Amino acid sequence: MSISERISGYAPLTASEVVQRVREDGLGLIDLVFSDITGGAKALTIPAALVERTLERGYRFDGSALTGGMRSIELDLFLLPDPATFVVLTPVEGDERRGRLCCSVLRRDGQPFDGDPRSALERVIERAAAEGIDYRVGIEMEYYLLRGEWTHLAIERDSAGYFDFGEDAVSRTRDTIVSSLASIGVGLGGAHHETGPGQEEIDLRPTGALHMADQLITIRQTIRTAARQFGLRATFMPKPFTDAPGSGLHVFQQFRGIEDGNDRLRDELDELAPTALQIIAGQIAHAPAMCAVLCPTVNSYKRLNAGHRAPRYANWAHVSQTSMIRVPSVLAGGAASIELRCQDALANPYLSLAVALSAALDGMNRQLEPPEPLEESFSSYDDAGLERIGVQRLPGTLGEALEAFSQDSVVRNALGSYISDQLLTVKRAEWEEYRTVVGPWEHRRYGDA
Repeated sequence: MSISERISGYAPLTASEVVQRVREDGLGLIDLVFSDITGGAKALTIPAALVERTLERGYRFDGSALTGGMRSIELDLFLLPDPATFVVLTPVEGDERRGRLCCSVLRRDGQPFDGDPRSALERVIERAAAEGIDYRVGIEMEYYLLRGEWTHLAIERDSAGYFDFGEDAVSRTRDTIVSSLASIGVGLGGAHHETGPGQEEIDLRPTGALHMADQLITIRQTIRTAARQFGLRATFMPKPFTDAPGSGLHVFQQFRGIEDGNDRLRDELDELAPTALQIIAGQIAHAPAMCAVLCPTVNSYKRLNAGHRAPRYANWAHVSQTSMIRVPSVLAGGAASIELRCQDALANPYLSLAVALSAALDGMNRQLEPPEPLEESFSSYDDAGLERIGVQRLPGTLGEALEAFSQDSVVRNALGSYISDQLLTVKRAEWEEYRTVVGPWEHRRYGDA
């Protein structure tokens, strides 16, 4: 396997091979998949007869779709499929067979568009590669399967606990998700019931960061489709219910040498290498600003503030599951990883990996040192006490995270000025809208005061 293949996580596949596969498999439709700035999966469907031309020239579309719904002008841009991303999707009964291609977004002159999240991640990966780093990630993603409307009754019937089978509809949905994803070559590690009623987790084996981001875009849609088949609905909200555990997306980051493939997180004595500590320090230093990308919604901070294994502070540990960063133990000969625990599944996977990697590179380049690992419970400290030992609290609201993001040049530069400015515009509008809405809690608290 070449260095470029190892970094991307993809096996080589040419445009001509994609065209041949489309014909041999008798596909009628091809989904051109991309992502908007706020993380939503987007798709443009073409007849299979156009796939050869589209692979050569791209497909023109209105690029204002990238801005997260704030459409003011039309942008003539082009979706250029990456042939290495081609998969044949598992058809729903009665549907036409179709394929999928993940796309980057180009300007008319053929150069990458500054507002394309996939291109932003590619730029940071290339910067890491220039410094000899192969960045690979594994994922643990949590979500809920619900029945009916947004009430507690939607999940009440499922009383299963951690690693239990769950009620029939839940377990059958899980089986369908696993088989569907396995059929399109997703690197699955397993799937199981989580601690909340109707809450599930799916694990993805480590692969190149770009490959992982592409997979996450497809996985969310696959889960939603499978849930509908069994009369359920899937939600990736970080905190859908007040009295049930939140759902996170844990990122297990591996850093290897490009030339030799050696683990850069461990030294000759199988201890954490200075590089690992610098990476941890970089991500802790930029944690407040990263939260605007990793935890991108009003609801994200209700998960973080609620606790239950969700981090409130920018610290690290080996054991504690309430830490923002955890360094789990590994078997002899296994690759070490740095687990980033604050992210949730509503984050744009391209942008979230871009800022995490950029913060890690900054820690390495500036040879930053992290605070001491904090394995004990936070209950014995107040905020002032934690600050005295070098532990800062993560943003408590989306508004606080956006302010930190606006002041952090490393995190902003990871995305580029176009995406950073658009993200601030869209998310500030979301935050201001939320602040004006009167909700049920206020009715209960103040209605008869």
